[in-house]
Amino acid sequence: MRTVQKEWSSPVTAGIALVVGGVALAAAAAASYADPAATVFLAVAAVGVLVAGVVMLIRRPRLALSAGPTLTVRTLTGRIVLTLDDVERVSTLRTRRLAAHSRQLMIDLPDDRLLVFGRWDLGADPRAVADELADAGFRVEER
Repeated sequence: MRTVQKEWSSPVTAGIALVVGGVALAAAAAASYADPAATVFLAVAAVGVLVAGVVMLIRRPRLALSAGPTLTVRTLTGRIVLTLDDVERVSTLRTRRLAAHSRQLMIDLPDDRLLVFGRWDLGADPRAVADELADAGFRVEER
């Protein structure tokens, strides 16, 4: 088993808050039985928020850097283990929407797959994660 040098994932408290919010929405849906439209809308919202919270808690850690260097990406279907040879490049993309700037970490794989992580996925600034990956030996580009 490889020793993990660094892990990135969404905060546990955010996942728990989503689950609690989903339960609260489900309770509100049950309490609004007199209004069928409200019951349906609240139930759909409850399911969506619950699923988002459970998925967030299941996919922990989202990205892990181990000795070697090896990257482990956690997905709903399992784990993807990547070595230096498996990664074509790691890049960060800065985008601007309205007045807000955001940044994503992108990992290009040779089989034309692209793994994209935002601040929400990593629980950290994607640029800082890219710097850590560059220090580990991965080729990092800025877009």
